[in-house]
Amino acid sequence: MKRLFFTLSLLICFQLLKAQPESLSQLEEKAYYAYLNSNMSLWKMLAPKADKLLDFPSDNQEEHIRAIKLKYGLLYACLASKEKDEATFNEYIGKTSDQISTLLKLYPNSPELLSVSAAIMSVQMAFSPAKAIILSSKSGKQISKALEIDSTCALAWRQDASSKYFTPKMWGGDVELAVKEYEKAVRLFEALNPAKEWMYLDAMAWLGIAYAQLGLNDKAKDIYEKALLLEPDFWWVKRGLLPGLSKSSN
Repeated sequence: MKRLFFTLSLLICFQLLKAQPESLSQLEEKAYYAYLNSNMSLWKMLAPKADKLLDFPSDNQEEHIRAIKLKYGLLYACLASKEKDEATFNEYIGKTSDQISTLLKLYPNSPELLSVSAAIMSVQMAFSPAKAIILSSKSGKQISKALEIDSTCALAWRQDASSKYFTPKMWGGDVELAVKEYEKAVRLFEALNPAKEWMYLDAMAWLGIAYAQLGLNDKAKDIYEKALLLEPDFWWVKRGLLPGLSKSSN
């Protein structure tokens, strides 16, 4: 009888634990692995959980910003597939845009939120280049504001570097300046002692890409190997960028 009672107690405890919602830190860890493995299915599983945090009435600024970063991660992942996943992007961009607009009204001076908003606009421009006429200016203003408020915001430098890298030279793009800003973003991420921060790894990957474009293959190799030292299973670098660099060097 005692054994039966003990077994039933364990089952009840297991069910209660299973029913408990995942913490935000657990969701962020899953986002980290979704990025590492280019796992769109996992990103999609995280989206409704982020929505619950964003839709729940609260004045918890940190929680809201961490949740909207999960939604941004999903949109960003739509660019990472071999062919752009426009269907998924279209499915989620509407609600995410509404959410970011609401958050900007609540926290208009948050450097991280301004940076995420600008990053989401950059994804929109990648899918709809015609929107760049309006969005590029708006995005640039948000990044400038973020850096004015906090010049040590790693997310802001990552996004500004991305803008410099992708903008055509005739319109102000500058790969050399992008390299300097990616380097700064990486240093600032490292100063935060990032644990399971996928945007830190992403900044390193793009720094390597920018190095390679300038013909600095040794530096590109060093940063790729540094990323793999942190995460040996970083799929994009391990299977794509580093082997591609070796081929281009031969």
